[in-house]
This record gives sequence, C-alpha cells and structure tokens, in this order.
Amino acid sequence: MRLFTFYMFNANGECMYQREWSRERASADEETEHKTLFGLFFTLKDFAKQLDPLGGAEGPCNFYAFTTNNYKLHFFETATGLRLLLTTDESAGDLRAFMKHIYSNIYIEYIVKNAALEPMKPFASDAFTAALDAYTALL
Repeated sequence: MRLFTFYMFNANGECMYQREWSRERASADEETEHKTLFGLFFTLKDFAKQLDPLGGAEGPCNFYAFTTNNYKLHFFETATGLRLLLTTDESAGDLRAFMKHIYSNIYIEYIVKNAALEPMKPFASDAFTAALDAYTALL
C-alpha cells in the first residue's frame, strides 16, 4: 500500500498539520485545498447520515472512506472534533484502527502532552513527524 498525504484539521476547519509522502502533483493553492478537503469531509459525513436507510436505528451512520480510480481517502474524527484525513492508493483496506493509533499514540503523546504546544492549533514537531513516519513505515 502506498501513502500519499495526511492532514489534521481542528473543529474549526483549520489545517493543523500536513504530511506528504509520495504525492506526484503539487497543490496549486494549499489554502484552497485545505478548505476543500475539510468541506468535503463535512459534507460527506452529513450526506451519509441523510442516506442512512435505518435512520440511526443501529447507531449513528458514519463515513470512513471513499475510493476513486486513483486513490482512497480515509477519514477519522475524534470526540473533540479533530479530523484526520489520509490518502492512499486505492487498494488500501479499512484504516480506522491505523488512524486511531495515530491519534491516540502519536498526536496525544507528542502534541497534547507537550507543554510547549497548544492542542487543536497548527503545529510543527520533528518528533511527531518522526513518530508518524516510523509508524506509517510499518504498513
């Protein structure tokens, strides 16, 4: 499986962190890309709930990923509104546990527990990036 990009957004739609591994096409406008990604996630999450044929009878309907002919976009959202988006090649399976690990064991450890950084705000952390790269190398 090939990883392309990873994004973290706070509840206000602000991109807190971005990592690119094997992106072949550079973004023409990073700010517009961030707004589009956040809006896409927000819209698809709402759309999935609206189309839920069981009307929430078996719990909330959540949207985790979608696949195109070129990539798969994976979503993970925390109770605090932190949103993680990961693009991979289209053959990737269910990565919810993988993304939960990034949140629980990397973000919490290197950002939330770091007194010099403010959670839910944009950050730059070599330690976070190193831990993220080490974990993603396991795939």
